[in-house]
Amino acid sequence: MISIIWQSFNTNIKIMKLFGLYPPEKPTRLFRIRSYLLYFVILIPVPALGALYIFLEEDQTRIGDNGFVVAETACVIIKLMPFVVNGSQMKRCIHYLEDSSFEVAPDNRKILEKSIYICRRNSKVFIVSIVVGNISFNLKPFLGEGRILPVDVWFPCSPTENTKIYCIIFLMLSLGIGYMSLSNAAIDPLIGGLCCLASGHLQVLKNNLQNLHTKSAESSSDTMKRNIKKCVKYHSAILSFIKEYERCFSSIVFSQFLASVVVVCFCCLQLNKLPPMTITFFNTVGYLIVFLAEIYFYCYYGTILYEESNSLSNAIYMGNWYDYDINSKKDLIFLMERSKRPISVTAGKILDLSVDTFVMILQRSYSLLAVLKNQ
Repeated sequence: MISIIWQSFNTNIKIMKLFGLYPPEKPTRLFRIRSYLLYFVILIPVPALGALYIFLEEDQTRIGDNGFVVAETACVIIKLMPFVVNGSQMKRCIHYLEDSSFEVAPDNRKILEKSIYICRRNSKVFIVSIVVGNISFNLKPFLGEGRILPVDVWFPCSPTENTKIYCIIFLMLSLGIGYMSLSNAAIDPLIGGLCCLASGHLQVLKNNLQNLHTKSAESSSDTMKRNIKKCVKYHSAILSFIKEYERCFSSIVFSQFLASVVVVCFCCLQLNKLPPMTITFFNTVGYLIVFLAEIYFYCYYGTILYEESNSLSNAIYMGNWYDYDINSKKDLIFLMERSKRPISVTAGKILDLSVDTFVMILQRSYSLLAVLKNQ
């Protein structure tokens, strides 16, 4: 049977394997060399040369044209570092939900299948959007007059005067932006999707707690106690996963949130200068929408996880607890007390993954935009 992770993130994992972000069972030296080469040679030159252009270029009016790309690419450097350096640890966290502790009964399979479908749908839509955006971004130089690059970068000599140099730099930038965008397209729905799967397991747990009387067919206290004990272990396994999830992905999400303020601001600044109904205008609008969806994945499914865990006590109360023996009631009270603290995932131990954080990011972006427009 195909595992829940492969059903949910098959395309994501294939892209990560291609870019050396998903190690094999026994990572070889060749795999590590390929991972580091792609990371340092393909990715890092784009934000480095782009930042030099911003600081050294006398024409400051073009900062908005490149600022959002440079900021996002610099963010990806931080995001991908754990996958390059500690790939095996990240892989274990991704496949944590395949442990035997998370096996569900056939009657609960439909609940998880809904979460699997959501993860697969989000990944496909996001990857297709990124691929289309990446193609249009790389076609931009061919739609203008003269030789221009996808992103303005600093170079010791003029990159547009010599055809050979222009082609080399264009290829370097295209590969760097392609690596950045496709790795983002694979990782962001995966991180948000793991939260979605954890929410699905909480729904299964709630269903089990609400229907304890039907699952204890013998109606004996021993059977009831066994079923409650399974629910307590199931809840502990979900809490353990969330702890590991936060340990692996907290810094990644935090870096994305920090960059998002700058990226959204620069995109809006660029839109303010561009004439509407042009190709560049629609490219920037598309980039902004995809980027907002990128951070919304984290915030929305973090909120869903919080709400599902917060309603655990209600699921216990909606069951036939009044028919249970005194020991079973005490066990359920213990579980209710344990679930009084809802599951809340944080980014960098500072920001909660919630819709409120998403709104705060938009507010900070608008504040920064107002400052830059008044300069």
